[in-house]
Amino acid sequence: MKIFETSKRNFKTRVSVVVAYRNEENHMAHLLESLSKQSYPTENWDLILVDDHSEDAGSEKIKRFIDSHSDLSVKRIESDGIGKKAALLKGIQQADGSLIVTTDADCRVHPNWLVTMVSFYEQEHPLLIMGPVVYEEEKSSWQRLFSLDFMSLVASGAGSSAMNLPLMGNGANLAFERNIFLEAGAEAQKQHYASGDDVFLIHYLSAKYGSRAVRFIKNKESLVHTPAPRNVQAFMQQRIRWGSKAKAYEAFWPLMVAVSVFLFNALLVVSFFVNFFVPWFVAIYLVFSLLKFFIDLPLLQAFAYFSNKRPLLIYLLPFEFIYPLYILYAALNAMFNSYEWKGRSSLQ
Repeated sequence: MKIFETSKRNFKTRVSVVVAYRNEENHMAHLLESLSKQSYPTENWDLILVDDHSEDAGSEKIKRFIDSHSDLSVKRIESDGIGKKAALLKGIQQADGSLIVTTDADCRVHPNWLVTMVSFYEQEHPLLIMGPVVYEEEKSSWQRLFSLDFMSLVASGAGSSAMNLPLMGNGANLAFERNIFLEAGAEAQKQHYASGDDVFLIHYLSAKYGSRAVRFIKNKESLVHTPAPRNVQAFMQQRIRWGSKAKAYEAFWPLMVAVSVFLFNALLVVSFFVNFFVPWFVAIYLVFSLLKFFIDLPLLQAFAYFSNKRPLLIYLLPFEFIYPLYILYAALNAMFNSYEWKGRSSLQ
């Protein structure tokens, strides 16, 4: 996939950045600070922050930010419903921008983030843009493995988009036309699922308007950074939450990929444990593990170079042996159990 070069010109697009947040008192300041430094003309964009029933003092920090940044158009509103999807919908309904750009409250963006996203939109004319996201602040070996896992997901989404088979994106870095989102409505959002506000929209638009309506942008200034999960439990809850949306896939390509990944990793786990009773099964386990390694290596290597994450590649080989275990665990829990997120439990 080629690097997109931002064109410097007079932008015509009115942008609304919409952020749904809940209990983000400790992270919101980093996002707001990075948004205040955007190079996109201030008269052409506004920021809508939607509070999903927070229980901390984050909203007070937002009010102080608004008071101290009178040059920016910032609006804080409260969600009527429960969950991120309802909060995003409320913000998008109140937005006046023709292009909606979403990120998360615990993220940090480049000063040219909006310029890059809008330049790509005006030049390539997609209905939806998937942007790259990477973890940062990896302090432990576990967090480096989490980061490598996340890189594999983002790289897979980029690669599938380049093949004109959009698979997945991340709401921490997404741009789409407001009217298209409202047109898609409940059919694309599947409100009874707590997760999937990004993926369901991607699948809907590619099915209705063709795969070229959904594009991935490869540009370092479009990168969004978000903290790595703090521990194994937080990581697994995140993975189960992401995996839960697969139950609602309707498009053939994403469903086929989800089933194939599950079956392949189930084969690896089964062959690993059978090896203790039938020793020659170790050959099957090693062959398929190495096969996965050599498939993953070029994809992750390319993305690691692009995102300045090359040191993480030394974890790739041990990662290949750990990955099937937690993927199978997360997939089975996503299919049959609920999970907890932001202080809410029993989510599906």
